[in-house]
Amino acid sequence: MSETDVLVLRPGAGPRRQVLTIAAVIAVVLVVGGVLAGGRPALITCIGLVLLLAATIAVYLWRSRIVVTPADISARGLTFHRRRDRALAASVIRATVVQPGAVSETIVVLDAREQALLSINGALYAPADLDRLVSHLGLPTGGPNGPVTTAQLARERPGTVSWAGRHPVAFPLLCALAFAITAVLLGTLIAALTGS
Repeated sequence: MSETDVLVLRPGAGPRRQVLTIAAVIAVVLVVGGVLAGGRPALITCIGLVLLLAATIAVYLWRSRIVVTPADISARGLTFHRRRDRALAASVIRATVVQPGAVSETIVVLDAREQALLSINGALYAPADLDRLVSHLGLPTGGPNGPVTTAQLARERPGTVSWAGRHPVAFPLLCALAFAITAVLLGTLIAALTGS
């Protein structure tokens, strides 16, 4: 297999900076919240959450990539690694998706029966890299004429949008709830250990 047969895309500099900026703002808010809450357990809890957030973001950016080989097309993120047989790919949908607070491209690879093989959220990747991906695949490309919401894309092409994508408000709320539960459990544990 030659080097030209393999395409590896990593998060672009602009999207990476945006993720790091959001993480930095959250970290500052957590530390200020820990200071304002008073007491060592609150501050230690907030610092622990900042470290957990930093580690999660670092792993997310390090692991995230799209890889196309002669045999496979794969997309990897923080908690998933989806790999599909490239021979099954027949066409591509490229859509500009409007989500709460963001607009990003989504690339959906379809099989010969027009069923989704792989859906790739392009938010982390530079537009030029997504152009390279579509060009490298060399498949017929189509998609909506203008920007669509995830719900519209899911209605037009069932199976192209994940549960998280179809529920753009519920998913972040569930993530925030999980983070809050982690904060409460960590705070309780630290308070018990420090006797405060």
